[in-house]
Amino acid sequence: MKSPVYQEISDLILKMGRITFAQFMQICLYSPRGGFYSSEQTNINKHFMTSPTSHPVFGALIARQLEQMWHILEEPPIFHVIEVGSAGGTLAQSIVRSCYRMNPMFSEALCYIAIDYQPCRAQLPSPFNDLGLWVDDEIYPYHKDIGPEIHRVKANGLQAFQNVVGCILYNELIDNFPVHRFAIRNGKIQEVFVTLSGSDLTEVLDEPSSPLIPQRINNLGLSLTEGYRSEINLAIEDWTAQLSKTLRSGFVLTIDYGDTASELYSPQNNQGTLVCYNQHTPISDPYQHVGEQDITCQVDFTSLMETGNQYGLTTVGYTKQNKFLESLGFYSLLDTLQTLALSTARTELNRIAMMTLVDSHEYGDFKVLAQAKDIDVEFDLLGFRDHPK
Repeated sequence: MKSPVYQEISDLILKMGRITFAQFMQICLYSPRGGFYSSEQTNINKHFMTSPTSHPVFGALIARQLEQMWHILEEPPIFHVIEVGSAGGTLAQSIVRSCYRMNPMFSEALCYIAIDYQPCRAQLPSPFNDLGLWVDDEIYPYHKDIGPEIHRVKANGLQAFQNVVGCILYNELIDNFPVHRFAIRNGKIQEVFVTLSGSDLTEVLDEPSSPLIPQRINNLGLSLTEGYRSEINLAIEDWTAQLSKTLRSGFVLTIDYGDTASELYSPQNNQGTLVCYNQHTPISDPYQHVGEQDITCQVDFTSLMETGNQYGLTTVGYTKQNKFLESLGFYSLLDTLQTLALSTARTELNRIAMMTLVDSHEYGDFKVLAQAKDIDVEFDLLGFRDHPK
């Protein structure tokens, strides 16, 4: 039996004749009729893990960076942190708890807003308890009536927020923006459209649906050979405009997998980077499990930086996640494990989980981009300093 999401896609194709891959991806992930991220039935932890759900130290180290940002902004009485795509709230909880024990004055100024399609996912149990990981409460008691509150908001963007002083952050968000797929055929840029062959979803190539597609590709200055296929994320510009409109003064922190355009569109990636995940299994075919699997692409950080410059968001840091976390004191926290009242087994389990955050074969090769707006003082962000191991 076909899913409601498949039926929505099929109905649209029958009406339009074909749809762009971006339209297909938008419906699959965000349709109110049961898209992967909009469905209350989706437990993301059953499909893939992320840095925040791997170990709470990830949030603790980001808290250190946020505290420095607060100081750079001359310690405003209200420092907003807006996390977009907060899912189950794991990162939010790790950050606010760390801020509370790290600096009570900063914690008092912190106003943490967690935005997601389904904020009720905050009721999901912590992934750390079942895994036997170091949970902050065991070492640093935390009481909800003392520490900062997490304000959960159901939204699909930043339109409701303005004049923010602080930091907008997101982890693994941009990779889920709907993308247009393209191919080089007969030396020309062709767009991949989705249509029907009987009851099966299939692809056809034709002239691009928007002049922005060849314009963006040509602006990258790349030499793409016959048969080359990849993706282009046109949603980046609208998103950057939202960021700039929302942020009066402060920072944007983007954490995701991806690379610069020259690496992302290299000959080695001649079939693109799009991949799907269903119950921790990578799948190359996006037309399977429609609405029931994640669809994701690596992020073009060159476009993020260049578009940011157009909207007043200046790049002030770009590095790999492992370097970012190491500069914030990752290895000192790793050493702390030996001083905690944990069993040998739990100490080792924590060590393994923490190391996934900096392992290049796990999350360590993710990229971290910091952008700033309307900050008059000179500064050097902690996470982008070159600290030796």
